[in-house]
Amino acid sequence: MTGLKIDTHHHILPPRFVDAWSKNTAVSHGRKLPPWSPEQSLEFMDKHGIQAAILSLGAQATSIGQDRTEVATFTREMNEDMAALRDSNPARFGFFACLPSLEDTAACVDEIQYALDVLHADGINLLTSYGSKYLGHPDFAPVWNELNHHAAVIFLHPGLDGMEGIQEPRPLPSPILDWTHETTRAAAHLIMTDTITTHCKVILSHGGGTLPFVANRIANLSSMLGQVEKSAEQFLEETRGFYFDLALAGYKDQLRLLLEFAKPEHILYGTDYPFAREHVIAPQLQAIDEELANRSDAQMIGRDAALKLFPRLAALLM
Repeated sequence: MTGLKIDTHHHILPPRFVDAWSKNTAVSHGRKLPPWSPEQSLEFMDKHGIQAAILSLGAQATSIGQDRTEVATFTREMNEDMAALRDSNPARFGFFACLPSLEDTAACVDEIQYALDVLHADGINLLTSYGSKYLGHPDFAPVWNELNHHAAVIFLHPGLDGMEGIQEPRPLPSPILDWTHETTRAAAHLIMTDTITTHCKVILSHGGGTLPFVANRIANLSSMLGQVEKSAEQFLEETRGFYFDLALAGYKDQLRLLLEFAKPEHILYGTDYPFAREHVIAPQLQAIDEELANRSDAQMIGRDAALKLFPRLAALLM
């Protein structure tokens, strides 16, 4: 791949978050977080030819608990921490601001305004669902109105809500299987509820989950059975309007399907560091580089598509 890359799926784990996570066993279930520091991120980036990374919190801010005031305060702290890290090295780091639960719409609108207007975040991190509600739920309309007003870039990542993971004969962690389906469900729900407008740009994590594989099935059957008031062609066009990052999508068949399905200018480089450990990531990054090596759009996928989404970063790097 020509040129240095932009990693749009790169997590951080500030000490305050790690402490809150470890104390909330109802959410963490004893799962340990990987080690992380800004220095480790930079070392990883330098090793893998990554010029800049757009940071996001390693898990939802609601991990601290259910008290709305406490969660809103914690969210503000996390966003200010990410802004400070960005400011310490603005050509290497950007960030997606986190939000409280979308069920607390007033707090979310307030945090969107603060994050984008005051902290100048590069975008907003949303989860695929909150409680039993996917993102197109009418209760979340005030949040979408604010995001549309700002023409926000939205980084959509699966959370711990949603499907229960398989437990028998042994637990299969949700990130391995269920998160791919969660991303697909959230994306389909956004299309079926006409939630997405031309103002917002939505990035789907992990190659869009299973969406590239099932998009034609969803589009045709939902149209033929009257589940949506749009044609299959319209549904598919809206599906291709999403952006897709390559985090944990560096498997040959999955990668080739995504490259065939999505617009090249809507595919973004991503790693999922540090949640995906380096020994897991490295072979995938190599596979991505090899797959893109002979493509004329390699530079677009590895770098240019991201710079078009993030003008602050583009002004520093171009």
